Amino acid sequence: MKVLLTGATGFVGRYVARELISQNYQVGCLVRDVNKAVKVIGESVKAYKVDFEDKTSLKKAFEEFASDFLIHLIGILLEDRRKGQTFMKVHYVYSKNLYEVAREYGVKKVVHMSSLGTHRDAPSMYHRTKHMAEEELKRSGLTYTIIRPSLILGPEQKLFQDLWHITKFLRVMALPDGGSYLFQPVDVRDVAQAFVRALTLTESDGKTYELCGDRRISFKGLLQDIFNAWSRKVIFLPVPKGLMYAGGLVLERLLPTPPFSSDQMLMMWRDNVCGLDVDAQPRGVEELCGREPIPYESSLSWSLEGFRRLTRA
Repeated sequence: MKVLLTGATGFVGRYVARELISQNYQVGCLVRDVNKAVKVIGESVKAYKVDFEDKTSLKKAFEEFASDFLIHLIGILLEDRRKGQTFMKVHYVYSKNLYEVAREYGVKKVVHMSSLGTHRDAPSMYHRTKHMAEEELKRSGLTYTIIRPSLILGPEQKLFQDLWHITKFLRVMALPDGGSYLFQPVDVRDVAQAFVRALTLTESDGKTYELCGDRRISFKGLLQDIFNAWSRKVIFLPVPKGLMYAGGLVLERLLPTPPFSSDQMLMMWRDNVCGLDVDAQPRGVEELCGREPIPYESSLSWSLEGFRRLTRA
């Protein structure tokens, strides 16, 4: 069977691609850089250079690959308006174009990457555009499964890179509202398996699943665990979330890639844990993978060891 995959060169995408290959799927990747796709994933995949704003380029790839399934992973955490990368464009417009073409070419099922916290009434543009993409898929007439992960742990998690560089010389870190915001981190290997299993699991058709690990932990607790693993002493400075929101607005105007954004402060409108939305299945790993999630301690240890090897930190 054939699967078209978006976001294949990203953090989660490379694990999904490897899981698909291990399950003997033929994999096609819709990418902006073919050479990068081959370098990251290998020559066992077929990479198609596409423009997600141009349905003609998408149609060419769909026609040539004749895919049975589609996994859509593309998303951004920060807007880059200098390059025209906005939440509305990447989350909603790209998805809308992709699903219109997928329907035209008879794709049997779509598995869509959303995010925990996505809601019609969410204050952040990130979450609202994620919700818009979900609704577009539901209206498309395609068979689908929507997946909403919490914070994803893995060696390539950008949070590790940011924390390593920020605290390499400056051992003070501001925490919005003292870091009490809760996550329920999930291992990237669980996420990859859940996406692939959902392709052919008919019980998942038309459902939305939340993916979480076995433990809820505060943002401060997560940072403490990371810094302890690095033997790095960091002083935490509690800062009101409203003040950090204002700081994000300033940084967005000064830096092309700010350490945090105003929208990220708005994302913290409620804890990032499973079980808060009645429209979603709260035990996604268990239902899609048929087992308990990888324990938090094991996942974080594996992730940080992999990060160390990647960066030689």
